[in-house]
Amino acid sequence: MVPLGPQKAPPYNLGLLGGPKVFISPSPSMHQAALAKAGLIGFYTPFDLTNGDLKASLSSLWQLGFQGLNVTVPLKLLVIPHLNSLSPQALAIGAVNTLVATENGYQGHNTDATGFADAYLTHSGPKALLLGTGGAARAIASAFSQKFSASFICGRDFDKTISVAGHFNLEPLKWSQLSSSGPWDLIVNATSSSTPTELGPDKPLVNAVKGGLVVDINYGRHPNYFENLAAGCGASFSDGLPMLAAQARRSFSLWTNVDPGLEVFLSALSKDN
Repeated sequence: MVPLGPQKAPPYNLGLLGGPKVFISPSPSMHQAALAKAGLIGFYTPFDLTNGDLKASLSSLWQLGFQGLNVTVPLKLLVIPHLNSLSPQALAIGAVNTLVATENGYQGHNTDATGFADAYLTHSGPKALLLGTGGAARAIASAFSQKFSASFICGRDFDKTISVAGHFNLEPLKWSQLSSSGPWDLIVNATSSSTPTELGPDKPLVNAVKGGLVVDINYGRHPNYFENLAAGCGASFSDGLPMLAAQARRSFSLWTNVDPGLEVFLSALSKDN
């Protein structure tokens, strides 16, 4: 455990904002384990805010003394207008997954980009493909633009694809072009769909380099189309749990000024799954 500076007085009130799936998220287990490892008193609570007044909810949580909050789908973009400020990285990405309380409200941060890089970007191949154009995809696009010499992005909505590609200096691909593209050293699925049923009849027909890596940032989805795709190409496969642990570690450090190490987050995930 590496202290990063003076600690705030406990107890820590932390939480997760999103849709109904927050109640089955492993994030509470991870952060409770991290609090215990760091010797801090606190609680991490999930909140489904999809049907409420987001601005009023944030104001209430701030007044109740919640020092830190994670943000997941579908709120990573929707929350931005209701924040007091954005960190430089969150501003550049245009999406947030972490809120830190300040004297005047919440500041938005993005630990998804660094969490993704921590988890997967030891991979050395030059040619990478990102599927998706939402909040998580924008964070990964930021990491792509700093790592790969040939970075491409593809979404079902080509106008959105062009917009995100232009913002992060990636090459846009149409969904219909996927079957004739590649093969790719790295393929990342940042859409919300993983199973054949979720993807529907218009599945992404993509090829990975043998020995490459296919990542689905979702987790717990079976059967997983991208896992089967990787096996068919002779590539490795990873779900989104390593990224979830890595971004959680960075969020926790922002809230507490303490880094309890990555292992406590990974260990909590292994017990949940």
